[in-house]
Amino acid sequence: MFGLEDLGNSLTGVVAGTGDTQALAGGIAGVLLDWLGSKVWSVFSGFLVFAVVLFVFYGSFLYFTAYGDENKALLAKKTLTYAFIGLIIALTAFAITSYVQRIIITKEAEDELQLQRQEQLKVPVKQPATKP
Repeated sequence: MFGLEDLGNSLTGVVAGTGDTQALAGGIAGVLLDWLGSKVWSVFSGFLVFAVVLFVFYGSFLYFTAYGDENKALLAKKTLTYAFIGLIIALTAFAITSYVQRIIITKEAEDELQLQRQEQLKVPVKQPATKP
C-alpha cells in the first residue's frame, strides 16, 4: 500500500551503496522526497477533485432550489465561483512547488556532475622514485 515496499527497497539500495555518511543522508533524503512527491500528489489530487465536485454539486443544488430567491441564487453562484477559484489556487501552488523542486534537484545534480568531472580531470602527481 502506498508503495512502501518500493520505498524500503530504494532505501536499502541507498544504504548498501554508500559508505560516506553525508552521501548516505543525501541519498535517503532524495529517496524520501521522491516517494513523498509521487504519493502525496496522488492523494492530494484525489481529494482536490472530490472537494471540487462536492462543492459544484452543492452550489448547483442551491441554485436549482433557489426558486427565484435572489439571496439563495447569489449564495449558489458564490459557492461555484469559490470552488473553481480554490481549484485554480491549488493547481497553481502545486505547479510552483514542482517547478522549484525541479530547479533544486537539477542544480544539485549539476553540482554533483561538476564535482565528478573535476575529480576525473585531476592528474595524480607522480612521486619521484626513492633510492633504497
